Amino acid sequence: MKTQVDLFDHLVELSEQQKEQIERLKYWLDQTLTYEPKVGILGKTGAGKSSLCNALFGGSVARVSNVESCTRTPQEIRIKVGSGSIKLVDFPGIAESRDRDAEYRDLYSKWLPDLDVVLWVLNAHTRDFLQDEEFYHNVVKFHLRQGKPFVIVLNQVDIVTPSREWNEKDRQPGYQQQENIAAKQKFIAEKFKVDPVVVVPVSAMERYNLVSLVETITYALPKEKKAPFVDKVKEENRSERVKEDAKQGFFEALGEQIGEVVGSKPGKVIGSVIGKVVDNVVKRLFKWW
Repeated sequence: MKTQVDLFDHLVELSEQQKEQIERLKYWLDQTLTYEPKVGILGKTGAGKSSLCNALFGGSVARVSNVESCTRTPQEIRIKVGSGSIKLVDFPGIAESRDRDAEYRDLYSKWLPDLDVVLWVLNAHTRDFLQDEEFYHNVVKFHLRQGKPFVIVLNQVDIVTPSREWNEKDRQPGYQQQENIAAKQKFIAEKFKVDPVVVVPVSAMERYNLVSLVETITYALPKEKKAPFVDKVKEENRSERVKEDAKQGFFEALGEQIGEVVGSKPGKVIGSVIGKVVDNVVKRLFKWW
């Protein structure tokens, strides 16, 4: 989708340099506002990867099965959302066999560098995370050292013991259940050697804590990619905080781009362009803006 080129064309009597500056700005806006985020979903079979995708973005994004792995090779799934789309890369479940893990090692190494964010989905009521931990440290961690956003999603917390405490009406854990969830969250952070803030407990089936997950992902994304990502999640998962963070990120990135294109003093012409872009383009593309 183009950012309404005619908004810029009516600015007459521009110098050739100004026209070139505006064209460069237009191109950046087109690329930024229509960007297709790429989200990688990793984890063992049965951790609820597909259910999580369904809960976050809506629609039937992948077949769900409790019997065996549904994905032997990465499945690229493009979801049409509003004015754009998001691409999910659903990876094969790890630890199915030693032979398959060796095969997946090369697979993950090839795909991970191109992702915007990596979600590692763990089954919260499982006690054995050793295979996940080893696969993360031996295969995945290397590709995250350049600052790529990485979030561990502790899924299915509604059945963490004592599961009878789960509040069905409010979709919230009970007191002791919350204590156990917090302890497991801390345990996972220590094993993976990550900041506890990137270990987010959720229940995809119960729609629990998905807002916090979206916030965690958004805060970790580069500023120019925040708004395109927020635009693709379901409205119920967008908090006012995350909307403001996405807006601020966009304006900061836009300001930096203007600085690169026209210098520190853009003048009235570029100022007029910015105002029209925000009023007529951004709001039209992002309905929540």
